Amino acid sequence: MLTTARRLFGRDQDQGFTLVELLIVILIVGILAAVAVPLYLGYTKDAKTAEAKALAGSALTALQGCVQARGAGGTCGIADITGRIGVSSVTPWTTGDGRWSVLSASLTVSTTNPPTFDGVIGVVGVSPLDTNQIGIGMYPTPTTRGVILRCTTTGNVVPATNAGEAC
Repeated sequence: MLTTARRLFGRDQDQGFTLVELLIVILIVGILAAVAVPLYLGYTKDAKTAEAKALAGSALTALQGCVQARGAGGTCGIADITGRIGVSSVTPWTTGDGRWSVLSASLTVSTTNPPTFDGVIGVVGVSPLDTNQIGIGMYPTPTTRGVILRCTTTGNVVPATNAGEAC
């Protein structure tokens, strides 16, 4: 019985891990960390960009309701919708938590048949918070009868319709 226990558990002085075993474990953990950290940082940036897109989308919805109430040829701006989208009523129009700023928001409904929308909505992150270097430009356009959405993660600027990247 004692010999079987020694075979299974080794001699009294053979306790612990060898240096090679520890180095292999450290190597595996290092490889996993090298892969996981960049993925995690990308996911957090995508989540923050989605937050900005949601703010721009709520501004677009509020602006559409405003111009429809004013009728053909009506125009609405950020001052008309601050209470509806949860930003301060004075410049700079920032969210309640102070992480996002709406730089521009305006929308006009045409007098043509069918009516179309034309305007711009710009949302940027506030420096030096975790939303820094993120900018969203949302452009409702009468030519495409849709919305052009452009994003940038390299500066606190609203990208133009042909700048940044599609998001």
